[in-house]
Amino acid sequence: MGLGSKPTIRDVAKSAGVSLTTVSYVLSGRLGGTTRISDATQERVQAAAKELGYVPNQAARGMRRGKTDLVAIAIGDLEWPWDRALATAAARILPQHGYQPVILIGEGWRRFMLSGGADGAIIGALPPGTLLDLTVGELARRGVAQVVISDTMQPAGFDVLAPGSAGGTPEPEALEGAVTLLLDRLAGRTIGAGTTKAAPWEFKTP
Repeated sequence: MGLGSKPTIRDVAKSAGVSLTTVSYVLSGRLGGTTRISDATQERVQAAAKELGYVPNQAARGMRRGKTDLVAIAIGDLEWPWDRALATAAARILPQHGYQPVILIGEGWRRFMLSGGADGAIIGALPPGTLLDLTVGELARRGVAQVVISDTMQPAGFDVLAPGSAGGTPEPEALEGAVTLLLDRLAGRTIGAGTTKAAPWEFKTP
């Protein structure tokens, strides 16, 4: 690995003393079927990846499979109770449905999503008062499932969750509802306008 270059799957394989195929299977979680990889080997691969700082190219993987099994959770600050609660709800619920959450703080979610990094997104990082967001609009044009948390945006190929003026941490049902709504969209299910409400937040659907 060259100075300043990003570690690759080959670097992980060399460090762990295993084949590229083994690294691919371990890091992708494809450990079922006829392939059997010992716990010791899995631990060695994961330790090598962590030590090297290797991050799989989810966008490339998604292009090959047509699906990443990832959901982006775009938030502003984990110290804010609402953002922290949303991230916690996503981390609890999404794996039960075959998805892993990717928590993105700040503006990094834009590049991540536009590069095909996830199948869908819950976006709570927009500045207050936003009426139009070009990234959200482009993702909607591509058919990417999105739930946008905003008091001012209107649904246009994506769903909007309006938090209103309620302070503190929202009710768990509201947060769960946001994640569930995105899962419904990812599954291709449609929801009629006005049928999904969760105090103190309210859903606006196209």
